[in-house]
Amino acid sequence: MVWGCMSSHGVGRLHIVSGTVKAMDYIEILQNKLLPTARDLLGNQSWIFQDDNDPCHRAKVVQKCLEDHTVNRMNWPGQSPDLNPIESL
Repeated sequence: MVWGCMSSHGVGRLHIVSGTVKAMDYIEILQNKLLPTARDLLGNQSWIFQDDNDPCHRAKVVQKCLEDHTVNRMNWPGQSPDLNPIESL
């Protein structure tokens, strides 16, 4: 599996994932891929992070990490359709 991110300013760093992603794995991806990409592509502009309701995305430790880095996250209601834009690339 591959984790990736994108914005209207370009595509970000990819991360090859082997096996199941746990909360701590996801935090490592966010810190080493998402945050540097956001800095590179967006600088000081505000941005909103979108992910889905995967259990590792919603773990309290992950939410705390995103709060600590002041990442604005899009609300994603449970049982909503999967609208991940990266799947359309």
